[in-house]
Amino acid sequence: MSFVRRLFLSRVGPELTGGSVIQPVMTTVGVFTFIAGLLYLPALTPTRVEMIALLLLLAAVALLCHAVGQLTVIVERLQRRDN
Repeated sequence: MSFVRRLFLSRVGPELTGGSVIQPVMTTVGVFTFIAGLLYLPALTPTRVEMIALLLLLAAVALLCHAVGQLTVIVERLQRRDN
């Protein structure tokens, strides 16, 4: 019985809120947002100025997603260093 309890209560993978999981997920979200926006943008038929502004906005969102992922890794490493 203790084997079954230990089997179900033991950790299998990495911590889901850790930097090793959040960093690639946030980078993937940023890249997917940029590519999806890039593919959907011609359907809106924007002018040249609107197209450039929207591409800059999509790039900023992708960059912010990547930055949030990197910051989670930095914060996790700093907390580990303090302990």
